[in-house]
Amino acid sequence: MGYREQLRQAREILQSEIAELQRKLEAKEQDLRKLDSLLKESGSPRGSRPSLTSQIVETLYILAQENPDGVPARAVVQKFTQIRDDVNESTIRSTLYQVTRKMRPTEIMVGDGVEKVRVVKNGPLYDVQLVAEESAELL
Repeated sequence: MGYREQLRQAREILQSEIAELQRKLEAKEQDLRKLDSLLKESGSPRGSRPSLTSQIVETLYILAQENPDGVPARAVVQKFTQIRDDVNESTIRSTLYQVTRKMRPTEIMVGDGVEKVRVVKNGPLYDVQLVAEESAELL
């Protein structure tokens, strides 16, 4: 058996091993997709945990109760990162800004009930205003 024949056989062996590994990888990816869909179906429903926006507004609401003159974004960021460390500062600040632009009030959990609130920006400070039911329905 010559040198070229050995190289050809080695290439064929490697190509067949690569093809086998690709088949295994495709099968594992398909299994992962199945598991992912099962987890999404059986996992907690989307409404069971408050949205990130409502969690941030709840934090602002708590801080606004302590500081009636307004709350700086830095205080909201510091307080919220104590609660959830998986959200970065720019996301919190961006959410605060976006929620001031919303037309509809944000629903937050206060005690045992749900309150509709509107976030107001006054210079560098944020404040939360409770929205009456009548005006909330008009929007």
